[in-house]
Amino acid sequence: MPEALRIYRRSELETIKPQIDADGCLFRYRAIWVEGFDDTSDVALVGIAFAAIKHRYILALLDNAVPQDFELAKSAFETGIAHAQTPSRLIPEVQLLWMLHAEKFELDLERFVAAEERGSAGDVGFTPDLVLAHPERNELEIVDDKSGWHPPLTEDALRGLFQARVYSRYGRDRWPNFANYKFTLHAVRFNKSTSVVFSHEELDKVELEVRAAITTIKHAHETNQWPATPGPSCHFCTLACPVAEQVVALPVRLQRSDFPKLADWVLVADKQLKAAKKLLKAGVAMYGAITVNGVEWNNRPSESKAYPLQALIEVLNFRGGMGAFEDPSLTISYSALKKIFKKFPGLEDDLLPAVQTKTTYRFGAAKPGLPEGEDEE
Repeated sequence: MPEALRIYRRSELETIKPQIDADGCLFRYRAIWVEGFDDTSDVALVGIAFAAIKHRYILALLDNAVPQDFELAKSAFETGIAHAQTPSRLIPEVQLLWMLHAEKFELDLERFVAAEERGSAGDVGFTPDLVLAHPERNELEIVDDKSGWHPPLTEDALRGLFQARVYSRYGRDRWPNFANYKFTLHAVRFNKSTSVVFSHEELDKVELEVRAAITTIKHAHETNQWPATPGPSCHFCTLACPVAEQVVALPVRLQRSDFPKLADWVLVADKQLKAAKKLLKAGVAMYGAITVNGVEWNNRPSESKAYPLQALIEVLNFRGGMGAFEDPSLTISYSALKKIFKKFPGLEDDLLPAVQTKTTYRFGAAKPGLPEGEDEE
């Protein structure tokens, strides 16, 4: 009798696939996908309820051939929240989040393709929240809602998101023959969307990533090796972890062999602290200043100054100060010229004979292979 095909979920592969927003961790993978540990946070439970409600709302809008309807939104909330079995303590938050979203959301009936359609490409499954077709651009768009507190991603960060690449690749397999495949991530709490269009060449390479992730999982099963790997996923992981929970007492005289353990611990603590600050910033934006032990956390205004280059030249001409540019010690930083280099790509090469470089050292962590001067964040 043939062995049943093993279908890997996108979120399962994401647990061990290194990327911008979550470094792979086999220790976490084993706990969740092998041992069945429930690591579902309140933020995730809200997201599950939101997805169940919106799916029912979209189906109701389609049945009634309307782009938006308040009564259908209320009905979808009632049936969706029951289906998701959301804990009662979270229902008020889900209701507020849903009604704020429903006020703004309109379904484009003419461009609708699918919603929460479970599919698979070989041994990988994926379930896009909403799929739209834009014939005027010959483009397929996959939209995914994120109802957590994470601020909207930049386009570069979205391009590095494993989910974005996988959904776009298998979206192309499921709905072929479009010129463009766009992935849109909608941050529900902020009502902001970020989109990225992947080239066919980029999508062709996704299969290599997926195969590498599956191979890693199979090898871990065969060898029974499940190491804990510090990384960005540490900021939301609730597992009892041998790295995160090792005791580090400072100050202490450390042996050379102790420093890798210290580096592991700092990586975990750094990710958790950065994530906590992002959440706190979002909470302050929503609820106002928060004071703890006489210390106030708030979003305070900061001011930076910049002068248009044309205005500077005009003023210098008026003041007779153009001679200032004749000082050979006067330089302009690379960062100040970035926009000009972007607008005139050949300019940087033209200035190469005159560039002045200076090497300094800044303590920090970075991944091998990143461009010089870029941290892993």
